[in-house]
Amino acid sequence: MKITMKTKTLLDGLTKVKETLEKSERVPICMNIKFHATKKGLNLVTDNTVNSTEHFIPSKENELSVDEVGSVMIPPLIIEIVKKMGSAVCINVSDHPDEKLTDQKLINVTSVDEKVNANFKLQGLSAVEFPQFVIPKGKALLQLDSSHFLDLLNKTLFAASTDENTPILTGVNINLTEQDLVFTTTNRHRLAIASYQTDSIQEFGNGGITIAAKPLEKISRLIGSNKVDISLVKGRLVLKSGNTTFSTTILEGSYPDVSRIRPDGDSMKVSFLVHRTELLASLERQYIVKAEGNDGGITLIKTNPNNAASIELKTHESSFASVAEEIFVQDYVGDEIDISINTRYFLDAIKAYHSKMVRISFTGELSPVLIEPQESKGNIQIILPYRRK
Repeated sequence: MKITMKTKTLLDGLTKVKETLEKSERVPICMNIKFHATKKGLNLVTDNTVNSTEHFIPSKENELSVDEVGSVMIPPLIIEIVKKMGSAVCINVSDHPDEKLTDQKLINVTSVDEKVNANFKLQGLSAVEFPQFVIPKGKALLQLDSSHFLDLLNKTLFAASTDENTPILTGVNINLTEQDLVFTTTNRHRLAIASYQTDSIQEFGNGGITIAAKPLEKISRLIGSNKVDISLVKGRLVLKSGNTTFSTTILEGSYPDVSRIRPDGDSMKVSFLVHRTELLASLERQYIVKAEGNDGGITLIKTNPNNAASIELKTHESSFASVAEEIFVQDYVGDEIDISINTRYFLDAIKAYHSKMVRISFTGELSPVLIEPQESKGNIQIILPYRRK
């Protein structure tokens, strides 16, 4: 294999695939990046046996020239090398001179820049044993704008559990029914649901699918501003955007039925609208004085249902600091209520929205708190309050 290409183009591709490199030595070949060159272009592939990424760089004059086709596994050190090789680089792969080492490859990385006279020699591996990348066949199950896909993730990812003892809860449940694409996450103490109406007549089946949340946190780096094609292939979710394809294993098990958690409108004892940015700023001040060792913090909320309705937020966990402030609200319905809530959970929920106003509803001092953007239906956050001592 021999290729010559712009370093900027190569680095862009390597940056997209490096997130799914295998970090441990349990599958040594997966600790490397697959370079597969054809006359059409260069495929970069990584696979950590759970998640995999492929990025295709088409042959293009002054961008990529494929002089010899072939495949090779190159150590991730190639990323740092390419950064220092000037404007362009040539990668030349040959067999190992020792005929017994048939799985070994010799790699020459040479700068093609008048200002840089550098040559690196690396040892690579044959790509024969590398896992086969899953390629969707036929039309995608669903296509939507990347902005809508990322918005669904941003409104839900943070609420997934980090407890590996309940693996199904560490994921994002994705369901497509009656043209509604719904993302759901929960850690049993909070719940996030976001939906988007599509024109697809397809469905994901009973209960949808659940995908680990952690690898999806960096998905925005892969899909950019392109459309996203969503497919299901051999027990995997496949996302294709532009020249980049991401594949991840579907988690086993049934996701819990969260429909029973959402309070209905008749059960609400208190409800009001509040300016999102004002509430967000107040919660950030509350979070400053959280107790040492308490990552979440506790905010006490007391409602004042008078003519100029307001809510009072207090935090006095710390032994040396406390904070209290009043925020005026609109459209207040109900009586007075006191409730204690996890400050960070509340912050996460408010940050997930971009609406001018959010609606906060309470069903009781020990019942779920419901948070919704004013003008967006199908998007909710639910937080369980603390039991007050």
